[in-house]
Amino acid sequence: MVNKRIRDSLNDGFAYYGTKETRRSERGKRIGEKFVEMGRLAYQEMSSREQDFDLVQAMSRALDLKIRTLRPPHLDRATLSKLKMVIDGIEYDVIRVDSDREKRYLYFYLQEVGAFEQDKAENAGAD
Repeated sequence: MVNKRIRDSLNDGFAYYGTKETRRSERGKRIGEKFVEMGRLAYQEMSSREQDFDLVQAMSRALDLKIRTLRPPHLDRATLSKLKMVIDGIEYDVIRVDSDREKRYLYFYLQEVGAFEQDKAENAGAD
């Protein structure tokens, strides 16, 4: 008899995922970027193995955080490598995404970009 896990604890917090859109002035000049949130996922922080660090280092990147989330069906169509994530006010680039054998979970390898700050003028207009 095989023991299967019925419930899993993804209770380390929520990861907000989305993309960055370039903002332009009326003349077409680039004036910044805007984070466009696509959704949120409950996550569990995972420990990174030495082979995880080697894999990311081969891509000339740095692994700052590895998380596990449930696999939402709508993310199958998205270009996962272009996603950005915001966790606890910190923005991360998605370096790589793996899944488990049963296709239940996604493992995100993240590189820290810095503190997340949405454009103040944009937020003022939303009120």
